[in-house]
Amino acid sequence: MSFFRCCLFLGLALVFSPSLAQNVETEIRYYGTGCFTIQRGENVLLTDPFVDNPSVTRVLFGKVRTDTSYVKQYLNPAAFGKVKLVIAAHAHYDHLMDMPYLSKFIPDSAQIISSKTSKHLLSYYNLPQEIVAVNNNMGAENEVGQWHYSLDSTMRTMAFKSLHPPHIAGINFLKKRYSEDLVAEPTLVSDWQEGQTLSFMVDWLEDSVIGYRMFFMSSMAKAPFGLFPEELLSERGIDDLFIGSSGKSEYSFYPGPIVELSKPKRIFVIHWENFFRRKDQPFKALDAEGLESMKLELEKKYSSKAQIITPIPLQYY
Repeated sequence: MSFFRCCLFLGLALVFSPSLAQNVETEIRYYGTGCFTIQRGENVLLTDPFVDNPSVTRVLFGKVRTDTSYVKQYLNPAAFGKVKLVIAAHAHYDHLMDMPYLSKFIPDSAQIISSKTSKHLLSYYNLPQEIVAVNNNMGAENEVGQWHYSLDSTMRTMAFKSLHPPHIAGINFLKKRYSEDLVAEPTLVSDWQEGQTLSFMVDWLEDSVIGYRMFFMSSMAKAPFGLFPEELLSERGIDDLFIGSSGKSEYSFYPGPIVELSKPKRIFVIHWENFFRRKDQPFKALDAEGLESMKLELEKKYSSKAQIITPIPLQYY
């Protein structure tokens, strides 16, 4: 076969063979707290939609509406314009508050997957995106839940029953669950009640197979909460595990169970920074002692098997 024919054959093979032509990279951008955009090709996931950083004074004594001019300067419109699924682990303000504003930058066809409380909270804003409450079909440690697919079936997610760690001295504040739509705008921190806390498995489906899989647990939970059935790993293992570090001092055994179950290639330690500080200031840990303890534990036990990353807000990975 001539050189020209070899080149032609290779070119046609690349065009008509998806397995050869497709070399999809994963681009992850951290916006702080539990908020990420995770992109593969034209398919983007948005997690825990919160980019704003209201001060302690605003949180305790004022209103916590999104500072739109502040948030807008940090967005990547190209990525937000390709969002197909949004997941929100619970309905506290630091996981959900910016969703009404961010909804303006994402397609109307995107779906917001969260709890009934999240849906009741967001109902006030009459968002164009569908809000899917998963309380009745979430999975658990030994129970497979229901997959929720993007409208074009290129992405899917399954939620799992989880818990929120205590805020201080073993006490968990703001843990109410809403059973009706809000009739007034949620502007106080006390309006943003927890509801059901969730963890999520998310798949990117490429050529009818799972091209990438991540697991998201932005609030640390006491096992067996937040875990998933091991049988799901027969389809594909976990590429990236995202685990919250805030409150580590309350759970000395965390995050062993979820790391040992998922056996990820990379571990992202998230929700670590002081989210009362603006992004133009130096980043500092909210719980420096707890974060350092968690990082040391991860390095000691799992660094030979997984890359451990503490992402910096506004950076790409």
